[in-house]
Amino acid sequence: MGAGASVKDPVDEETAKKLSGEHFNEAKFKEFATEDGKIPRAKWDSLTFQQGCGAEHGAWKDDTHAKTNADIHAPRYFEEKGFEGFAEALKNAPGELMLRDLLTKELYDKFKDEKTALGVTFDKCIKGGIDRAQLGEKWNVGKVGVLFGDAECVTKFSEIMDPIIKARHGDPNLPHPPPNLDGSYLLSHTDMDASYVISTRVRTGRSISGFPLPPSIGHDQRAELEGIVTGALAGLTGDLKGDYYPLAGSTTYAPKPNGIDKETEAGLIKDHFLFQAPDEPMLLSWRMERDWPHARGIYHNEKKSALVWVNEEDHLRIISMEKGNDIRAVFDRFADLVKAVEEACKKAGKGLEISPMYGNILSCPSNCGTGLRASMMIKVPLATKKDEFKKWCADRKLQARGSGGFASAAADDGIRDVSNVDRMGKDEVQLVNEMIKGVTDLIKWEKELEANPDAPAPA
Repeated sequence: MGAGASVKDPVDEETAKKLSGEHFNEAKFKEFATEDGKIPRAKWDSLTFQQGCGAEHGAWKDDTHAKTNADIHAPRYFEEKGFEGFAEALKNAPGELMLRDLLTKELYDKFKDEKTALGVTFDKCIKGGIDRAQLGEKWNVGKVGVLFGDAECVTKFSEIMDPIIKARHGDPNLPHPPPNLDGSYLLSHTDMDASYVISTRVRTGRSISGFPLPPSIGHDQRAELEGIVTGALAGLTGDLKGDYYPLAGSTTYAPKPNGIDKETEAGLIKDHFLFQAPDEPMLLSWRMERDWPHARGIYHNEKKSALVWVNEEDHLRIISMEKGNDIRAVFDRFADLVKAVEEACKKAGKGLEISPMYGNILSCPSNCGTGLRASMMIKVPLATKKDEFKKWCADRKLQARGSGGFASAAADDGIRDVSNVDRMGKDEVQLVNEMIKGVTDLIKWEKELEANPDAPAPA
């Protein structure tokens, strides 16, 4: 079922059938309908998005859609007006936006009629950046303004993608180094006071060759990819052994033909194990809500310490996490899961999208390279109140997010999710060690501030 079209009034069953077409699910409609037999507008908008319709969210709107389930999504958004249709808005876009700084009319005209072998257009890659320029900073699609519709976009449009990748990663050492998943080279976490650490997490992304990436992938391709991945995950053993849970309402996974129940899904989201329906500007601008919730889900082991997200922002998000600060255990499990997933996909005849220059190619240029984000959720209320806190983190290639994740405001509770900033030009062990060293020093500073409010930041 889905909220692809715009409706202002409560949605009755007849209207729902018209809006959902072949995706109408009577049982789901009755589940969410109130006593008057209608679904309130707010609930309808928060439900799923359907194939065959556009979407809108606040001031943002996109009427385009794939013609059939077999087609990818890669419109020529700016064919009618060309570069001039958005040039002024892009030029005057406030804040940090790499697309504004690097896209010229000459480059746009060179690429506007080009497509990758899978059919991805240049317009598709830059759509979110243009949305951001036209709608303002509150439409937060990130600092780059570009996503890849498939891996070939990196080379097909290299004259702009190469400088964007290099600028986003701070002119990294290239070619990107080989992977290093040997946990014996990690710094010891025993030097930090564990009582200040809530949890530890390591994640990365992977793209499977032969498929468009989530901004462009079609319904049928997404379902095919889900089948390959779930088949691979079913073979995991030992501590990694678990089960796959398709999103509630998904009809593409035969062992659970209607997905998991809403209560189970809500619990996974509440406990920060599962992604939720897309309502962030980045996911919407690049139309990653299409065909929601079909062919999407989560695999997890019994302890929920090893997770794989399927078909969200990337084909795969591989996550290892647990309470406390034992980064060695988390990293070793992460390494085992990455190796197991990669090997299982290869056995299924599918390689991974790995560039000899840039490393792993994922949907967002920001995540290419290792794709790795290692983080610890820590309690440092005194340090976070210091004026120099943000700069201290930035100088050490660290980011301190609010507890809500990407684009969340850092609440004044002193809890920060501290992670590595870099993804490219360094291997996995180097990046995790930067996080370990930074968190150790932050906790040391916090303890010094408890004894002396004027204690200086660690050098």
